Amino acid sequence: MPRTTVLQTNFTAGEISPKLFGRVDVARYQNGAKKMRDTIPQVYGGAKRRDGSLFVREVKTSTKLTRLIPFIYNENTAYMLEFGDLYMRVYKDGAVLGAPYEVVTPFSEAILFDLDFTQGADTMFIFHETLQIRRLRRFGDTSWTLDIAPFIETPFEEPGTYPAAALTPSAATPVGGACTLTAGASVFVAGDVGSSVKINGGIVKITSFTSGTVVVCSIKQELSNTVAAPVNAWSLHAPAWSASRGYPRTGTLYEQRLVVGGSPTFPQTIWGSATAAYLDFTMGVNDDDAFAFTVASDQVNPIQYLASSRALVAFTSGGEFTVAGGLEKPLAPTNAQVRQRSNYGCSRVRPVRIRDAELFIQRAGYKVRSFAYNVTTDDWTAPDIAVMAEHLTAGGIVDIAWQQEPTSIIWLVRADGVLVSVTYDKDQDVVGWAAHTGFDGFVESVATIPDADSDQLWLVVQRTINGVTKRYVERFLPSVLLDSAVMVTAGSPATVWTGLSHLEGKAVDVVGDDAYVGSYTVASGQITIGKAVTAAKIGLPFENRVELLDPEVQTGMGSASGNYMRTSEVTARFFETTGALVNDQPLVFRRFGSNDTVQTPQLFSGVTRIENLGWERGVSDLVIKQDKPMPFHLLAVTRKFTVNDG
Repeated sequence: MPRTTVLQTNFTAGEISPKLFGRVDVARYQNGAKKMRDTIPQVYGGAKRRDGSLFVREVKTSTKLTRLIPFIYNENTAYMLEFGDLYMRVYKDGAVLGAPYEVVTPFSEAILFDLDFTQGADTMFIFHETLQIRRLRRFGDTSWTLDIAPFIETPFEEPGTYPAAALTPSAATPVGGACTLTAGASVFVAGDVGSSVKINGGIVKITSFTSGTVVVCSIKQELSNTVAAPVNAWSLHAPAWSASRGYPRTGTLYEQRLVVGGSPTFPQTIWGSATAAYLDFTMGVNDDDAFAFTVASDQVNPIQYLASSRALVAFTSGGEFTVAGGLEKPLAPTNAQVRQRSNYGCSRVRPVRIRDAELFIQRAGYKVRSFAYNVTTDDWTAPDIAVMAEHLTAGGIVDIAWQQEPTSIIWLVRADGVLVSVTYDKDQDVVGWAAHTGFDGFVESVATIPDADSDQLWLVVQRTINGVTKRYVERFLPSVLLDSAVMVTAGSPATVWTGLSHLEGKAVDVVGDDAYVGSYTVASGQITIGKAVTAAKIGLPFENRVELLDPEVQTGMGSASGNYMRTSEVTARFFETTGALVNDQPLVFRRFGSNDTVQTPQLFSGVTRIENLGWERGVSDLVIKQDKPMPFHLLAVTRKFTVNDG
């Protein structure tokens, strides 16, 4: 009966797919886990209990979907915006502003998760293909405006039409001046108001309709003369954006331009504003004029999203494209270079930028790709970072956010309401997956904003409370290891704690004066605990767990796989941890003082062990977990076991 020892030094691969359980030859098998639930793989190698969520408030309309969108003015001033059915609320410093303060919006529940947005300083542009582009501006904490973006000029349709009549302008200059166009036959209709006319080397825009032969215009680009233009020498162009043609579904700020694209009528067209003039889409040939390009391909691939990266990136339903100017030159009307870099296709989930990469969800909703320029290959690549944990994206991804500090974590919301995390550090080759199922509800939206020394993760969670659907805005907090929690204090030790109506009828755990007090059921918005405390954290409990993979070792008889195994001893190294269980058996966390007296520290860093876990054939099940709202940070695990080939 050979005896052997196996050491797992890190968990940087996180939870891997069951389809890989036989791939003991894969490097990530040695650093992975069979399951990692409500536990975060750390870049340094350990596995740490995730933060709990602090209850902020109920959304305005709990029966309807709600989306969170960040508004970041700078690293010291950031807001979380709650977008619901036809309204917006503003949060700052962890609380809603005002009573609460609200802004009316045209965004219905049905389109909330199709909205795109881009922000510069205190102005955000918001896009949807059925609505005119909106401009959201902040003037103060409780002073915001949302209006239709007041464009100086918007793009017009190309190539336009050539009416069968000569046309004479009454004036050629100046830009902004008025002129009258007179046609030799009836060619105009009232619906032409807003259309543009190219004539005599210039452009005019129809501002009013007089008759079928006469319209009044505003000069947008100077004409060379006022000579009558013969048939086929002038053209009429309808607006590219309108209620009938639709509006851009996406936009970004790139090289001092507002760049938008992907309207229903022109799904592969990109429009860029004039340089440093976001509201001016007057077309021209000068380097700082507005432009329009078509992302050509062998099939119609609607532009889903635009992103500003090393180049302008167009994510379409059928592939990923870059749009750039000439060598070391900015993008301009006459030098656009459009190149397809990959052909995976993007879903309708808005990509997020992670350092030098754009993370996007592939068209079907399951694969997570990192699109970036690769210096080594001098090309753009888009590897699937979910390939080793494909089971965790099953059902499709509906929302995504990136938390940069204190640990680089990508947060993904699945269609079934499960929150998934990826600890991601490309430089350290860390791609660690985990699933978070302990919310007693369904996560529907995630977003992050910067804090003083970290990034705050905010969520919308749907729960059933006393048979009624509730949606709560919550935010992760490291010091809270419960969900939908409240932190309350009293002037003197107390046993009755109120303010829990949002968890009516729920079993909650209590941490009082930093010690676990017990589990209680909320009734009439309050609980009575068995021990008087002055400070309490009260919320929904969750269990975090790490289930290790079966070890693969070679013995004198060959592989241990398939044989009876007896785990004789498990040694676990922890960092600042209070309590843990191995296969439901409690680990002993203790130190001996100089007089051999047992001291139980609040936080334990060091090694502890447990023995005699039993026999199993072909497997060596090992689950290390924390079932109390206390710190847990597992660094490494050593297993000693005996293999019997009988």
